[in-house]
Amino acid sequence: MLKSFVKGVLIKGRKKNYINKVKIAKASYDRWEKEQEKFGSRKIIEVNASGSRVDLSTKVIPYSKVWEETGIPPQADNILIFVSPKGKLSKNAVNDIKRFFINNPDINVVYGDEDELAQGGKFTHPYFKPEWSPDTYLNAFYIGSVFACRANIHEQAQNEYENAIRMLGGTSGVKKNSPEAFGLEASMLSADVLFCMLAIHERAFGKRIGDRFPIGHMDSILFHRNPEQDVFYGRAFHNSKHMLLRDAMVNIIIPSKDNADVLRACIESIVKTVNDKNLRYDITIVDNGSSAFNRVKLGTFLNTVPRTNGLTNIQYLYKVEDFNFSHMCNRGAQRTKGEYLLFLNDDIEAVKEGWLREMLSQAQLGHVGIVGAKLLYPDSDIIQHAGITSVRLGPVHKLQRMHDKKAHYFGFNRGIHNLIGATGACLMIARSKYEEVGGFPEVLPVAFNDVDLCFSVHEAGYYNLCCNHVYLYHHESLSRGIDNQDPKKMERLASEYDVLMKRHPRMYNYDPFYSQYLTDDETIAAIIPKEDFTLAEDIGYHKVQVHDNGYPEARQDEVVRVGVEFSGSLEKWNYGIRGGECEDGYFVKGYSFVIGSDNSFFERRLVLRQVEKAEASSNPVSERIYSFPVYDWYRPDIKVRLSDQVNVDLTGYKVRIRKGDLPVGYYQLGILAIDKTSTLKLINWVPNIMSIQK
Repeated sequence: MLKSFVKGVLIKGRKKNYINKVKIAKASYDRWEKEQEKFGSRKIIEVNASGSRVDLSTKVIPYSKVWEETGIPPQADNILIFVSPKGKLSKNAVNDIKRFFINNPDINVVYGDEDELAQGGKFTHPYFKPEWSPDTYLNAFYIGSVFACRANIHEQAQNEYENAIRMLGGTSGVKKNSPEAFGLEASMLSADVLFCMLAIHERAFGKRIGDRFPIGHMDSILFHRNPEQDVFYGRAFHNSKHMLLRDAMVNIIIPSKDNADVLRACIESIVKTVNDKNLRYDITIVDNGSSAFNRVKLGTFLNTVPRTNGLTNIQYLYKVEDFNFSHMCNRGAQRTKGEYLLFLNDDIEAVKEGWLREMLSQAQLGHVGIVGAKLLYPDSDIIQHAGITSVRLGPVHKLQRMHDKKAHYFGFNRGIHNLIGATGACLMIARSKYEEVGGFPEVLPVAFNDVDLCFSVHEAGYYNLCCNHVYLYHHESLSRGIDNQDPKKMERLASEYDVLMKRHPRMYNYDPFYSQYLTDDETIAAIIPKEDFTLAEDIGYHKVQVHDNGYPEARQDEVVRVGVEFSGSLEKWNYGIRGGECEDGYFVKGYSFVIGSDNSFFERRLVLRQVEKAEASSNPVSERIYSFPVYDWYRPDIKVRLSDQVNVDLTGYKVRIRKGDLPVGYYQLGILAIDKTSTLKLINWVPNIMSIQK
């Protein structure tokens, strides 16, 4: 009886403590934004880069009055701020916008981030937007609740409104400066039209010149919208069909080896779903060494494929050589002559008509570089690919293994989005742009070659995008072993990632189309405050405990799931973040939880054991285990993915290790989960190895 009472008290206490921690963590964005407003409330000093004083006049104009006379002289030093009437400007918005125009004299139009003003004055649901994304804008009014421009540009753009009319499908001949002048439906806001006019004037729908984006973006909250207000103001991401600019020829290039049946299904699906009279295509198979049996099998099938509905030819290139995806793609491109190239994995299955036309319609635009498409796991709505982002931990496939039935983070998996890249499993590009950047990098034979191509195209001034309004099936297994669970693959990935970063050093921890305030993993959620960038100051060093005989009382069990997102030196972690100076030491971060249990019961410790070499399969040098308490990290992104698990809000962990606390050597990582309401102790090791240096 007493034992049950004590356990009940322990359970109640653990749950209460856990709930309080989560409650505080959930309110972190509201606290953060209020601190930002308080900190930024100081008066602006209007001085430009040369030290000269700048006098800027501003006028705030509601969206409902964008066509009325501004009453402000059309001069570059006069700023017009256009805002939605459904909410309010943030406390520092006007000053922040002034400061932006002072510091960026070559930018004439700017927009910023926004959030929602909930009941009780709480700030929530922040929308952290990308840098200028012309194709995202053409699909949805992601600009949202606030934008600003110089008064002289506003007047010039209005004088050129005929271009906007033609672009938006309106007709001229009605009163200038009225919404009716644009022939728009009632759901289309006048502010949207005005912004489009400004963007056209700034040549924002063309190829970039160097790193310069023609429209500015401020990564700070400028507006608090009302809860009932649609963030896109009636023009959300669409699924409409796009017309081709002209007839075109597409070369579909498919690297393949000993996958005759899979390749057959791929080709059959293409033939079945492509039937556009203005689109011709051929298929080139690049084989680096299939068996004689599979060659005969494939050849017999290829002879039966009808050359109709746009398919003009199928060629089969065979050469026995080591696998090099980049070389195989380049070889296929060299043996074709079409205007557009589509690189396709042999395990892709096209399921709906129109997908190739939609991709081609985007690739035909002069400013567009890489064109990708949304990929789903077969016969499901589970996303395999919805675009690539570049974060500190490397390139990430966004929304992988998440359901497509739900619209994620302000429609990320809907419509067309400009992104830093798309997967080589389904990637289209105009031949001229492909040749301009030199094609796929053959120094990257296995990994990151598609990312490298995307980086090169971006650096050339083009905008990459992913068509998330169409989808194909990718027959990659959901249960396929991931690379960070295989030490040899991890080593290869690390080596090829180093090559990628040496080729594109400016792309380290940089993605203009993905906010610095969003998660680094496959999910998309706001992480505020940005703990990753202040961890060394915030969490302190963790005290090591040495267990000479290990943890014999702990049961090794895979119900303890462990993800290691980073393990290494603080110098490496902070590279590119704080200009070189960094304290010595090591840092480990990731997430862990216990399947099927109430995770509020468990206290976690990071455990390390020394092994003979940098391979998870190597033997421990002794029974000794080193353990560290962890800093619990709120991870709403993990919570979304584990909706069937109990109390997994605080699945994140971080540990800061002082240099000298561990002897030099290689260490395998794991997590010890201690149930504080019973005697249960669980431990699980993962393949991740961390090297401790002198």
